[in-house]
Amino acid sequence: MPDTYVTNPSFFKLDATLKKIRNYWQQTFDAHHKDITVDQWLLLENLYKHKKITHNELAKFTSKDITTVSRIIELMVKKGLVQRESDTSDRRKVFLQLTPPGIEKYKDVRPLVLEMRKTGWKDLTEKDFVELTRILDVIYHNIP
Repeated sequence: MPDTYVTNPSFFKLDATLKKIRNYWQQTFDAHHKDITVDQWLLLENLYKHKKITHNELAKFTSKDITTVSRIIELMVKKGLVQRESDTSDRRKVFLQLTPPGIEKYKDVRPLVLEMRKTGWKDLTEKDFVELTRILDVIYHNIP
């Protein structure tokens, strides 16, 4: 590996870009009075996609630790967006799913999210997206 990879500030640029995206998303959510955080959206989107999953599965899908997921889910339960349901065959297992208001929140926020994603990808091609995804996957899998 050439030394420029090691000394290049790309990881700092990646971190700065992620922070900028999160700030932009949160400011946009707030400006549109969506009453949701970026992390809540991430969980909401995954719950909508997977319908009924456990805390551990949700943590895996979102690359978040279980403590963070549990804290966010607790807030979403209090907002009436998520409900917990015990497994009838194993009471220790708890499933999470969106409530009807949670589904409505997802449907309300999703168009705004799609617009924000378009803003970020403006001037980039499908090939750019595929290459960035490939590079990020390699970096992700290289880290133990």
